[in-house]
Amino acid sequence: MKESVGGIIKLRFALDSAAVRLRSGCLELAVVLSVVLSVRAQVQLPTIRSEANVVLVPTLVRTRAGEIAYSLQSKDFVIEDNGVEQDVTLDESPEQEPVSLVVAIQVGHKASSQFKKRADLSLYDSFYSEEERRDCRKRRVPCPTAIAGLGTMLRDFMDQTKGEVALVTFDSSVYQFQGFTEDASKISERLTKLTPGDDGAAILDAVNYSARLLESRPRDRRRVLLLISESRDHGSVTTTALSLTQQLAASNMLVCSLTFSPLRGRFAEDLKALPSGENFDLLVPLRASIGTLRKNVAQDIAAVMGGEDGKFKDKTTFDATFASITNGIRGRYLLSFQPKQPKPGPHSIRVRLRDSRKDLVLRARSEYWATERQP
Repeated sequence: MKESVGGIIKLRFALDSAAVRLRSGCLELAVVLSVVLSVRAQVQLPTIRSEANVVLVPTLVRTRAGEIAYSLQSKDFVIEDNGVEQDVTLDESPEQEPVSLVVAIQVGHKASSQFKKRADLSLYDSFYSEEERRDCRKRRVPCPTAIAGLGTMLRDFMDQTKGEVALVTFDSSVYQFQGFTEDASKISERLTKLTPGDDGAAILDAVNYSARLLESRPRDRRRVLLLISESRDHGSVTTTALSLTQQLAASNMLVCSLTFSPLRGRFAEDLKALPSGENFDLLVPLRASIGTLRKNVAQDIAAVMGGEDGKFKDKTTFDATFASITNGIRGRYLLSFQPKQPKPGPHSIRVRLRDSRKDLVLRARSEYWATERQP
């Protein structure tokens, strides 16, 4: 009996000792892990990247009459990277890739007058107070605009592309007017709140800001920027043409532009809005024409990224040009290639048909910027 009791006591002592050692071991392990995690938090470990360096080249093919040409295959296209032919891949199901679209709208400089769909005779209408005549935001009737139908047209585009849209407005500064949403009613509602801005038109800053918004979207989405503005930049301070070109060339986004002419609108407004018997300034066209010698920023940005550019002067031409551009976005061939060990820096791209056809016109990006692969 004593031996049994003694055995039980020894067994309990052994189990207690094992438990103490186990707790001690766990404590030591916890201490070690804590030290390791602490050191790891202080030392930035290298990141391993496995992304393929794929260059997207959305390509639009139209007939000379402006109709989109369909039914082409990857074998029909040739893509040259710095003059070297590449292996072309064609996405056969582009409708499965949802679209992220940023619409950047100029509200400053001459935009408020250019968006009017008729001559603003209210400038001399005694129905309005002097303050209301100078600032249509303060009138009882909203300012008529050429882009009044934009909300409805964007709704159709979102339905057809499973898309999301964000709105950016700009004058001398850039604002996120509406964040990305798939709710078309929010876009339409926000567009009714557009008001004229200041005397600036910071196009380069606006494109830079919009491009960064698009870069934040998931990689499985097609990224598109639509710029609605005049053609020349007025007052960008955070972005240069060179830095913006490099930024866009390093991305895989498509840029299209819809531009109006400040010269045409200002001249027409002077002719139509003045009461009879008053003279308009004949030097207005001459002064404005001097500025046309500057680079056409909006059109050039679209050209580099392979997007279409169009012009409008009123609601009718805006609606027609917008419809043509959005049809072109949806009707593009989603071509791509994977360059083999590309040298870092700018690369020229040329897209052509293997069997040349004079009745077809191709539009695609003309360059990209290769970055160094991360280790």
